[in-house]
Amino acid sequence: MTPAAKPKFAMYWAASCGGCEIAVLNTHEKILDVDKNFDVVFWPVAMDAKYKDVENLQDGEILLTLLNGSIRNEENERIARLLRQKSQLLVAFGSCANEGCIPGLANLSTREEVFATVYGTPTTDNPQGMRPQYEYHAPEGTLSIPVFNPVLRPLDQVVDVDYYIPGCPPESHQIAAVIDVVISVLEGKAELPPKGSVLGAGDSTVCEECGRTRNVKQIKNFTRIQEMREIDPELCLLEQGLICNGPATLSGCGALCPAAGETK
Repeated sequence: MTPAAKPKFAMYWAASCGGCEIAVLNTHEKILDVDKNFDVVFWPVAMDAKYKDVENLQDGEILLTLLNGSIRNEENERIARLLRQKSQLLVAFGSCANEGCIPGLANLSTREEVFATVYGTPTTDNPQGMRPQYEYHAPEGTLSIPVFNPVLRPLDQVVDVDYYIPGCPPESHQIAAVIDVVISVLEGKAELPPKGSVLGAGDSTVCEECGRTRNVKQIKNFTRIQEMREIDPELCLLEQGLICNGPATLSGCGALCPAAGETK
């Protein structure tokens, strides 16, 4: 008797730093649960897999795809559309896929300005002033690289997204919790949350997790951190005139940023 085939899993890295991939591997033994419950069919950073492997799958044959990184070039967009076609559930995994994050700052500049910075500043060894060529006709044939799109887009501006897992990167313990939920669904012990839900984050803000003392905030001005003589390790950063995005950031990370430098 042939055992039932395991549902298929995929993960793709678009325009991002790779921290999301590391965060998944940092789930330690929990990653074995993924292998136990899923057939990992596409994960370029961790296994030898080709785009043709995905193209040869039936539409919807992949149960779950985690896509991290934003959409910066034609290759990112093509593979995002391919994985959407082949996946039942597509998750925008990490801040870059959710809303652009740090790579999205490039949208403040034109494509030409980005290239001028990358290939023409003093820190670049490029005496001939070379720029990317999308096609090069060599004797062996035409070589091509993906076209750099005029703007960077988060995943849901390109394809339909089922769920969102925020974080830069998502915390490993939160990823592990999401893995447990998905496995429980596969085992018939739980149901999927409504489409569009945010997974792997708390219901409040980082302020609720922060160990710093919060009083009634009376902020007179904001100061650059390098201009401060001393930073109180116990007091709310905002109350000291330092920018903190805690009030605008979902909880679930353990307030790692405001906790940096604390003595306790």
